[in-house]
Amino acid sequence: MTVKNMEEKVMKRNLVGLACVLASATAAAQTSGITLYGVADANIEYTNNNAGAGPDGHSRVGVSSGGLSPSRWGLRGTEDLGGGKQAIFALESGFSLDTGVSTQGGRLFGRQAWVGLRSGTQQVSLGRQYTSLFLMMANYSPTAYATTYEPVVGIAGSNLREDNMVKYHVDLGPLTAEAHWSFGEQPGSMQASTGYGGGFDYRIGDFGVAGAYDSINSALTAGNYTRTQKAALGLRYQITPALLAQAAYRYNNNGTRAANTSARDDLWWLSLNYQATAALQLTGAFYYDNVKSLYTATSKTNPSNPWQVTLIADYSLSKRTDVYLSTAYTKNASLNFESLNGAAGAYQIAPNEKNQFGVAMGMRHKF
Repeated sequence: MTVKNMEEKVMKRNLVGLACVLASATAAAQTSGITLYGVADANIEYTNNNAGAGPDGHSRVGVSSGGLSPSRWGLRGTEDLGGGKQAIFALESGFSLDTGVSTQGGRLFGRQAWVGLRSGTQQVSLGRQYTSLFLMMANYSPTAYATTYEPVVGIAGSNLREDNMVKYHVDLGPLTAEAHWSFGEQPGSMQASTGYGGGFDYRIGDFGVAGAYDSINSALTAGNYTRTQKAALGLRYQITPALLAQAAYRYNNNGTRAANTSARDDLWWLSLNYQATAALQLTGAFYYDNVKSLYTATSKTNPSNPWQVTLIADYSLSKRTDVYLSTAYTKNASLNFESLNGAAGAYQIAPNEKNQFGVAMGMRHKF
């Protein structure tokens, strides 16, 4: 046998082996039901009155990631265990489409990372997960928690995801409910850094109502911790097949005492979603935050109450691709009320300004 024939024989064996490995991997994936999914969303955005050099506002134009949906990719999986039981998991990673940088502080799977068991209508899961308030109020969010422009952190809190969580979820047809507990894992304290909450979403015909509660404790500082509590109630009514009306309320009592955060406030919102054509959806929302007190670096103040108007036109090019135009105007705060969230958000208003305007035109693709 010549060297050339030997090389060809080895090559054929390698190709056959590779084909067997790929076939086995494909069969395993089909058996376990693993799904790769994601969203790529980016836009060109203009905002005014941004904080910068000096006390006066500055305009900004740039490419931003995540207009209607945060850009992300993930893996979901199920395995049939027999007897109506399934093993389930989810791993989800966020990224900025404009820069390619990972979000959630650079975590590999910062959006979700959990494993669980499902049996019939019930499910138990462990890991990094969304709070019950965030999920139960999701269907009462005017824009489905769009980055441009909805005060998502104002609604659900900066702790909308929590580590070390155990969650119980039940789906009883028109009623969905869940409860969670997040372990603080602080030596010497069973309460510090813990979180808990629960909620429900009930639908009957064209009417829906949801309620939720959330509590989160801070880490230990000088042997003590503080507590932040939120509660929310939402209503929705399908006026016609094309027109949906929603109204909701969120209570907040913030014990963290971080500068530029609401100590005590009541957030209200109203919205209409109109399916103008098979491809075009229009959304209008109004948010009003009754800020009873605001933490500063040294004390509490009673600032002017902020409000925001948001308008969105979303046009579907296909089932997975759409283009959109979003605009918002905010009074007495930055867009999405982020100047009341401890100066941690993307939108920050200059000291001498009292309002902020933003407009974004972008594209979203789901896979």
